[in-house]
Amino acid sequence: MPRVVGIWRGPDGGVRTGPAVRNDAFIPVLELIRERGLLDRPLLTPRCRDRDHADQVRKSIYLAARYYCSCGERMCTRKHNNIAGCPDGGQRLSVRADVVKDSDNRLRVQVRVFDKRESMRQVVATYGPDPARWPYQSRAKRLKSDA
Repeated sequence: MPRVVGIWRGPDGGVRTGPAVRNDAFIPVLELIRERGLLDRPLLTPRCRDRDHADQVRKSIYLAARYYCSCGERMCTRKHNNIAGCPDGGQRLSVRADVVKDSDNRLRVQVRVFDKRESMRQVVATYGPDPARWPYQSRAKRLKSDA
């Protein structure tokens, strides 16, 4: 039986297995943020029509960042892991996106974009090199099954 990569809900609400579908709609936004040096700063998207639209924007930003590498190769993040990194020296990004209300009580998405390499360095500097002491360990299940 093949290994299930993940279970998630598709745009139609149906349950899907495998990696989340790639969404390149916000790649130009991520490139602009990276090029202008706006990493690690809170930024607001334009106003959203309703809660569903804001949630769709939030998810699309996450999916764009998940597969983004500045080297420009479309499948770079699938071929090369985050530990070894991009062989061409590309920069990978992670995102924190939250739906918020602005001063006019309209919905927007607040986005903060991080460099994955710098984020990992900050975690190691704060909590030490032992992953057991980190507050969040993305590979915890894999490490337990290897032991």
